[in-house]
Amino acid sequence: MLLVEEQRALIEKTVRNNKNFFGNEDLLEDFCSEAFKKSYMIFNSSSNIQRIENYIGKVVNTSILSVLKNSGRVRRVSSGFVPTNEVKIEDLEVKNSASSEVVSSDYILDFPDPKESAEEVLITKECLQRIADAVCVIHKELPSQNFLDIFYLRYVKGLKQSEISKSLNISQSEISKRLMQLSKLISNFLDGSKR
Repeated sequence: MLLVEEQRALIEKTVRNNKNFFGNEDLLEDFCSEAFKKSYMIFNSSSNIQRIENYIGKVVNTSILSVLKNSGRVRRVSSGFVPTNEVKIEDLEVKNSASSEVVSSDYILDFPDPKESAEEVLITKECLQRIADAVCVIHKELPSQNFLDIFYLRYVKGLKQSEISKSLNISQSEISKRLMQLSKLISNFLDGSKR
């Protein structure tokens, strides 16, 4: 049986390594307390540290999502949990385009939850929105290149190039090439919109 201090240390280490901990560090104590409550029985029933660590990882993830949901930072949707600070990219007006058509998409752009001033938050969201606008315009002009899908999977979902390659059934080298192209196209779009 592990000592209580070792149990708490294991839980805290697991919480700090969880992907959902990033950006929510102020809830560390809540995450640890919730995970400790949910894992109390397993600590007392097993001495196999490997088995406990595997179980704790699952308990910590569930506990973090529970705390985030109860604190209003995430909400449940059909596909799982999403941060409440997400903004849906839809009905974006096409800027710097000859047409006045509206681009729409079912993608969600996840803006970070910065701890800066209101002015810095506004600037960050404005910059990210301009990039989202650029990607939508580029996608409209070059739909066969899958730029919107690649952008969404890489920068919103955080997938690796190899994962994007499998998801879109495109070679990894082609994904890399298209990411470089997209970067240049976004830069050109943003430079053109400053004029």
